[in-house]
Amino acid sequence: MSDTQTVISDVKLFLERLKKDLPEVFGKEEKLPTEIKLGKKETPSLTISGNKVLFNGDLFEARTYLTPDQETGVTFDGTVFHIYLQNKEENPSALVTEWLKNQAKETLPEKTKQWAEKIGVTFNNVVVKDQQTVWGSCSSKKNLNFSYRLIKMPLAVQDYLIIHELCHLNHMNHSPEYWALVAQYCPDYKLHRRWLNENKDAIFADVTLTHTEDSSPKEEVPPPATQA
Repeated sequence: MSDTQTVISDVKLFLERLKKDLPEVFGKEEKLPTEIKLGKKETPSLTISGNKVLFNGDLFEARTYLTPDQETGVTFDGTVFHIYLQNKEENPSALVTEWLKNQAKETLPEKTKQWAEKIGVTFNNVVVKDQQTVWGSCSSKKNLNFSYRLIKMPLAVQDYLIIHELCHLNHMNHSPEYWALVAQYCPDYKLHRRWLNENKDAIFADVTLTHTEDSSPKEEVPPPATQA
């Protein structure tokens, strides 16, 4: 259930948010009709403390290993991100960021294709890139752009943003007819928009990880995944 998934993620991130006492952060109002931006925040933004990675709406522990004899890379076992460094100068944050970008490029275009078939619309191209001001956009030439940061969101929120842009292929505006079409395929879209408003700072935040000597393996660890 998409609404349950979003609520669970919201609760987990809210608990993490309680660890920090932050001032309210205000975002910009929507200006472009086919771009998704966020309005005024009503709750403090989430700060991800410690070595954690936000992926698919959940926070996962990240462990770094200094393994000179193994290939540099990242492996995610469903619970923990394992980051393998050949030397202390390598940047674990950059490695995980690249991993997230690759995941987004692998999954978002396929999800877009699946939703386009359900809605009954066609598009020309999907590009996943490092957008820092919008979640996604739709051009008059039927080209769709998404920020790779969607991969940090709950799956249901990712679906909402994809549906949001695909519906612009029929309505290049935010008219009542447009929102009716969105609601037809995403009845919980208001819940997902709230999640975005409350957690946008965590989504846009760069991955920040550190390596410590204590995190180096004291026993054999599985090899990193092959890099694309």
